[in-house]
This record gives sequence, C-alpha cells and structure tokens, in this order.
Amino acid sequence: MANVAFLDPLKNEPNLQTAQDVDDYINTLTQHQNACEKQGKYMEAEDARKRIIELRNQLITKKKKELIINWQNQKDQAEKAYMEEYNQFNQFWDNKMLNFNEEAKQVEQELQNRQQNEQKQLQEELERTTPQKPKESSEVLNLKKIQEHLAKQKNYVEAHAIQNKRAQLEEEEHKIYTISRSQKIKSQLQLLEQRHLNELSALQQRIKAGQDELRKNRSIDLERLLQKYQNTKKDLEQKEQMDILAFDGQFKTKGCSSQSTYKSVMMMAKK
Repeated sequence: MANVAFLDPLKNEPNLQTAQDVDDYINTLTQHQNACEKQGKYMEAEDARKRIIELRNQLITKKKKELIINWQNQKDQAEKAYMEEYNQFNQFWDNKMLNFNEEAKQVEQELQNRQQNEQKQLQEELERTTPQKPKESSEVLNLKKIQEHLAKQKNYVEAHAIQNKRAQLEEEEHKIYTISRSQKIKSQLQLLEQRHLNELSALQQRIKAGQDELRKNRSIDLERLLQKYQNTKKDLEQKEQMDILAFDGQFKTKGCSSQSTYKSVMMMAKK
C-alpha cells in the first residue's frame, strides 16, 4: 500500500479482498483527501471523500451481514445440540420404559406360573386327602345291626329287606356326600383362586403405578430440556439484538475514524 501513496489512489484502487484491505485503503484515501484539500484540489478531495463513504458503508454492511450470519450459525448450533440431546433423551426414556415393561411382564408371568402350580398342587392334595366315601351314618349302622340280628335268627327274608333298605340309604348318602365333597374342594380352590386374583391385581397396580411414575418423570425431564433450550435460544436472541444495536451505535457517532470502524466491526463479529 506504500507505493499507492505516490499515485492517484482513486485511479489505482487495489484489489480489496479483506476487511483489512478496505480499511487500509480508506486510510490511504483519507491521506489523499487531506493532501488534495491542502493543495486546493477540491474536486479530487470530493471524489476521495465520496469513495471513503462508499467503502465505509460497504464495510459496515458486509460486517453486519457477517455478524448476523455468525449469530444464525450459533442459533443453528444450539438447535442442533438440542435435537441431539432430545433424540438421546427419547432413546434413554424409550429404553427405560421398554426395560421396565419387559421386567414387569416377566414378573407377572412368573407369578401366574407359580399360581397355576399352587392351584394344581392344592387340587391334587384335596383329591388325595378328602375321603371318597362318607362315614356310615347312625341310621345305616342301626340298619346294619338289625340286618345282622335277623340273619342270626335265620330270618333271611326280613334281613334281606333290611339289607336292601340299608343299601339304598348308603347310595343316597353317598350321592349327597359326593356333591358335598365336590363343593368343598371347589370352595377351597375358589378361595385360592381369589387370593391369586388379588395378588395379580396388586402386582398389576404396582406395575401401572411404576409406568405412571416413569411417564411423569419423563414429562418433567422433557419440560426441563425444553426450558433449557428456550432459555438458551432467548439468551442468544437477546445478545444478538444487543450486539446489533451496539454495532449500529458505533456508526451513528460522527467523526468515527476508519481504524475505529474496522476494530469495532471485527470485535462484534468475533463475539
């Protein structure tokens, strides 16, 4: 840039690729403007002044755009980080609920298997321990004595009649006992079945309570995650607005030098 100072900088404008190139060239034009002013070359000074204004506006516009893009990138990164955390959150809770349900299903199946075994064992025990025949009633025993007494007296006809009567009574009592026996076994099995139903119901209630608790905790954690993202997003937006306002305020002050312009722009862009 040193050689440009000996030439007309307006006619030998360098390739302005970077903001620093623009700022250096603005300094060169400022020196040229001052020199033309001292030499009375007012039109050349005016051309330099106009070009300086153009370059400053271009620099401000470019850096403000870069500043906005930078903030958008930060917001995009925050959203990307949130989505990654959200996906991890869903995977974690889906797996947790899946594992809970699988364990609950296994526990429920084990309980049902145990109950089936208990039911089978009780039924077998009741069938084995409950007599198949009833005890002889006093009436049957009395008929038996009469029958034996008549037989000893050789009164076979009456003994046979009593024998038939006793057999008929025994058959009736056996039928009644068989019904009573079945009802007794059934009643015992029903009591056990009801206890099993209560056990299963209690287990299912505990499982449901566990599922509800997991859903509640998931909802609470999701609310925290969403609030965290909203707070981050709000903070970024507020800081962006503050920095843009501060950025704009840097160039409303009259007499702002080209060097201070460049430094202010670069500091904002790097935040």
